[in-house]
Amino acid sequence: MSRGIPSVLIFGHSFVKRLKRDLRSHFDPRADGNFRLGGTVSVHLHGVGGRTVAKLRSFHLHVVEQIAPDVLILEIGTNDLVDTSPEVVGSEIESLVCLLVEFYKVRVVCVCHVIPRGYSYDEAASFADRVEILKQYLEVVLSPIPNVFCWAHRAFSHPGKDFYLPDGVHVNPAGQYHYIVVTGAPFFGHWACFIHIPFIFCIFTTPTPQFFHG
Repeated sequence: MSRGIPSVLIFGHSFVKRLKRDLRSHFDPRADGNFRLGGTVSVHLHGVGGRTVAKLRSFHLHVVEQIAPDVLILEIGTNDLVDTSPEVVGSEIESLVCLLVEFYKVRVVCVCHVIPRGYSYDEAASFADRVEILKQYLEVVLSPIPNVFCWAHRAFSHPGKDFYLPDGVHVNPAGQYHYIVVTGAPFFGHWACFIHIPFIFCIFTTPTPQFFHG
């Protein structure tokens, strides 16, 4: 595992890829690439467009091995749900999480729930139904695993919000900023307390339930 300051890896599909690109381009002067945590934690982002759970597992776990993160935030599942049932996707995510915990010894794993797609996406309604089934499935199968929790991006809970690009799939700069500031600060407070690291962000809440929402 990491030494010195704790390390966090945000790991997944194009959502993470675009977030990393936008942070490097300083897309918003209010956005902080280290999620306003200063030097208390090292944040890494690795995302590849179009990745499914199976492809992430087959081609990108070397990144986990290299970084050896204390905390891994998993942004995955949206590409799978296009043509795979939520139950199958959930089973594959559960298997990946177990691998991360048992083999790669990640101390805390956060599985981010898939966000709905915007109204401009042709099948937004049916996709939202699959998202909800996957959410319920994951909350059941992941709850027995210690130090594993789900995180719902509540800011993106409604496909009518103005956080999407015209494709209805990817988020715009307003959506990226919301992810960093509105979700980032309280989320990091949750897991910092979870592994007993005295970050200032622990003032947001204390870790009581297994599943959180931000």
